Amino acid sequence: MNNRMFNWLIYGVILLAVLCACSDDNDTDFTCNVNDPVEELPWLNDWVNSLTDDYEYIKTAKYLGNDVFYYVNCNPTVAYVSFTRNCEGETIGNTAELRSEFTQDRILWLPENSICN
Repeated sequence: MNNRMFNWLIYGVILLAVLCACSDDNDTDFTCNVNDPVEELPWLNDWVNSLTDDYEYIKTAKYLGNDVFYYVNCNPTVAYVSFTRNCEGETIGNTAELRSEFTQDRILWLPENSICN
C-alpha cells in the first residue's frame, strides 16, 4: 500500500470516528414528549396538587423504554402502596412489582418543605 493511499485511509477513519461521536443537537431531556410534565400533563398536575404531606413526592423513570411516574412516601411510619402510571395517567401496575425494571429513575416533583432527602 503506498503512502498516499494509507493517508487517505487514516483520514477516512478519523472522519468516520468524528461523525459517529457527534451527538444530535435535538437531544433534549423530554419526559412524555414535553419539557415540563408537571405543568403540561393535566392529570399529573392534578395528582401533584392533591399531595398534601411533606413526605410525599413523585418520581419518574423509564419502564421498558417508556416514561412512567410513581408516588413515593418517605414517612417511616406509613405503609403505602404505589402504582405506576404511563404518560396518559393510566395505571400500568404496582410499583413494587415493576421497579426492578426501571431505568433513569429520578425525582420529578418534591414539595418545597419536603422532609425527604
